[in-house]
Amino acid sequence: MNLMQTIRMAVKSIMNNKLRSILTMLGIIIGVASVITIVAFIQGAGTLQRLQYEALGVNRINVSGWGAKSQDWEEFEAYLDEELADQVRAWSPQAQYYDWQGEGVQYRAQKLGSETNTYIYFGNQNYGAVTNHVLSIGRDISEADCNGRARVCVIGETIRRYFFGAISPIGQKLRIGGKSFEIVGVYEGKYGGKLNTEDQMIVMPYTLQANMMGMGGMQGRQYIIQAASSSDLEALTDSLLPSFMQSRCEQNGGYFYASSDSLMQQQSASGTNMMALLIGGIAGISLLVGGIGIMNIMLMSVTERTREIGIRMAIGARKRDIIRQFLIEAAVVSCFGGIIGIAIGCFLSAILGNLMLLQIQVSYLPLIEQFTVLPSLGLVIGAFLFSALIGIIFGLYPANKAANLQPVDALRAQ
Repeated sequence: MNLMQTIRMAVKSIMNNKLRSILTMLGIIIGVASVITIVAFIQGAGTLQRLQYEALGVNRINVSGWGAKSQDWEEFEAYLDEELADQVRAWSPQAQYYDWQGEGVQYRAQKLGSETNTYIYFGNQNYGAVTNHVLSIGRDISEADCNGRARVCVIGETIRRYFFGAISPIGQKLRIGGKSFEIVGVYEGKYGGKLNTEDQMIVMPYTLQANMMGMGGMQGRQYIIQAASSSDLEALTDSLLPSFMQSRCEQNGGYFYASSDSLMQQQSASGTNMMALLIGGIAGISLLVGGIGIMNIMLMSVTERTREIGIRMAIGARKRDIIRQFLIEAAVVSCFGGIIGIAIGCFLSAILGNLMLLQIQVSYLPLIEQFTVLPSLGLVIGAFLFSALIGIIFGLYPANKAANLQPVDALRAQ
């Protein structure tokens, strides 16, 4: 008897006992669906967090320091441009302007005051690139703007909506700190254009900082640095940047700090994957329960079909033919259960992914509009193969028991 004949006989046997076969599959279905749903959900949460941090800027390093002199910071900027040119793609200051006078931001008679939080930053021509901001209209701050200390600014989507609505803001004037600034561009919203988010932002040339805030010679500085690749993040944050600036800051009683959200997210993702495997393994215990169910039903099948087994042996069936038939029956039941479990797991993963998208996103991280949680191809293939393996392992004992029946004894069975 060839393999296809054996498979057809196995399927026919299963179809003759539909209800019993379905009940036998339940353990496998529940186990596979549980593993896929739980692992896909945990991995999906990690993926959502990664997308949110990438929206803030890919390979981003945040640098903060205080205590060094202006000349030290100028040398630091030259160090980034020259000695670290291969490791650093771009950088920009990100000093925040504080509205000490409470004047707010004004456009003609309209005012956005202290009742909301407007983020006003000083940056250079690379600010949009290092923070992953995309222009919806207009242009970004240019190097010429910085060199000429031009009173220009780029606004966020919330500012555009609040003051201008459907009117183009390009060329219009905003008053910030009692001074007039021309709007040259608008960044697309990352937070839905809501108030009190980073979409309520204004960016001005960093060379205006001293004039706007009356800074002295020894001052605090903040930078956003974009590493050339993710492999450069650890070296930059742990050694290259601190080795140049930390002693200059600390000798005056200050501090220097460099950190990367991308690096922390990568470490978090590694931990998330380990947790997904651990919890998925615990959920996989139900697969063993399903395997026990398969063994039980196959033993019952051997008892019911003892006479059939005897007839097959009498007409020349070998032990391996009997073993193969029962193993294939167990594997088919297990594989069908695995396929159904995979389908249910994918469906539940997608539903939980949509719920997670609504619940997990928080105000300090950008909104992710398009996101679907689906199990990886490796997870699906692994779940299917494992369910098939469960069927074969737990089908070995019943198959071996059937093959060891004596033909004479089997033929006497009623």
